[in-house]
Amino acid sequence: MNSKKLFSLFAVLFLSLSIYANDPETVMFSNVETTETGCVKEFLLCDKDTNAPLTKTVYRYDATGRMQEKATYEWTGTKGWIGIQKYEYSYNADNQPIPSISKWNNKTNDWAK
Repeated sequence: MNSKKLFSLFAVLFLSLSIYANDPETVMFSNVETTETGCVKEFLLCDKDTNAPLTKTVYRYDATGRMQEKATYEWTGTKGWIGIQKYEYSYNADNQPIPSISKWNNKTNDWAK
């Protein structure tokens, strides 16, 4: 009987620590800009304590709501936003997305062609 109580106590402590450990150290800000040609959604992750930018992801949609592009950036104090990865989408006759991936070119400070 005592081992069951001890096990239950450890389980509760473990779950409490897990919940506390999942407390995010970042804050997310979002912005949505809608025009007649489509929509741009931007999500910015910042440090919880300093509000320093960490990463941002930008989604671009056409007027019909189909995703055209998803780009992820990382903030560096010296250069600003540096691209990590970009997906560009085209669509086939069945309206299924066909992604193409681009990486950031550090020499040109732009997306690789």
